[in-house]
Parts: sequence; structure tokens; C-alpha cells
Amino acid sequence: MNLYSYKDLEVGVANEPDYTLNSTDNIFCYTRYYFGEGSQHYPVSKHGIKVYQDKEIINSCLVVASGGATDIHERSSLIDSNKLLICCCNTLFNLSLPTLNLNWKKQVDDVACFQIFKLEDDYIIHGELLITRISKDGIIKWQFGGKDIFVSIDNKESFKLKDGYIELRDFGDTVYKLSFDGKAIIK
Repeated sequence: MNLYSYKDLEVGVANEPDYTLNSTDNIFCYTRYYFGEGSQHYPVSKHGIKVYQDKEIINSCLVVASGGATDIHERSSLIDSNKLLICCCNTLFNLSLPTLNLNWKKQVDDVACFQIFKLEDDYIIHGELLITRISKDGIIKWQFGGKDIFVSIDNKESFKLKDGYIELRDFGDTVYKLSFDGKAIIK
């Protein structure tokens, strides 16, 4: 679980693989549910968000999406101002804090979104097939795809946000350098 401090609140983000939609047997019942395209019928990953004040839950929601399965880890979500951004499968969700109202959602990869980073006034999403720069308003500024998926078979880092550029490594061990404008930098 990721736990963030936000003003006088705490925001918890957790993977919920055993949560069953529309079941009364769940240990916890979320207040709201937000779905990516097609995920209501074919949910793959479910991530729960709870907002706590003085250790009491004041708001909660579950984001559900389809595509490649994702998990909660250090870079799968972030808080920016009064917004929580969270990757779930192929979709990026933008939620207001502390209400957890959905501002927007956007499919930013065909398969899975692994990581999100803040870059200037935008966000960079490390996806399985695409690297995406998206604005705070949910507008995709650019996307970049390589020869293969952006994962490594030998545990080498497949995504690095460097000073002035992005360094990528695909499954075939091809290394790419991208400008923050999404253009390949030729070595």
C-alpha cells in the first residue's frame, strides 16, 4: 500500500485483487467506483483509494480497468496539488482530493501503465507499449513507441527520467533517448 500525507489527511492506495464487484462479501465497501473502457464487464485490476482523517475513513473509491494487470508500487500513483493520479491497467485516472471525484480518465497505453512521473506542468507515463506525455487536463501531448515493449528481461531499468531527457530500454535491449518533446535523440 502507498500512504500519502495530504494537508491534515492521509491517502491510502492499495491493490484490491480479491475485491468482487457487486458482492456483499467484501471486507470493505467502497463509496464510489470508476471504470476504464470495457472494464465493467472484464475487470483485470482493481485499486482502492481511502482518504483518512484522524485515522477514520472519510472518502473511498475503487478504480477498475482492463488490459494488462497492474499493481500498486512507489511510482504507480502520485499526488499533485489537490489531485491524485493513479495508473490502473491501461488507464490513468485523475481524482480530486479529498472528495475523490473523478476529474478525468484517459487510456494512455494499449496494454498497461506502469509508472507516472511529474514533468514540468505535465505527467509522463511509462507504459508497456508507449511513453506518453499528458497535460494536467488529460490531453495527450505526445506518445512514443519503440521496436518492442518497454520492460527488461534482465532487471535493467527500462525507464529513467534524466536531466533533460528520458532514457528507455526495450525488451530487445534497444536503448532510446527521448527529448521532453517526445523526439528521439540520435546518439
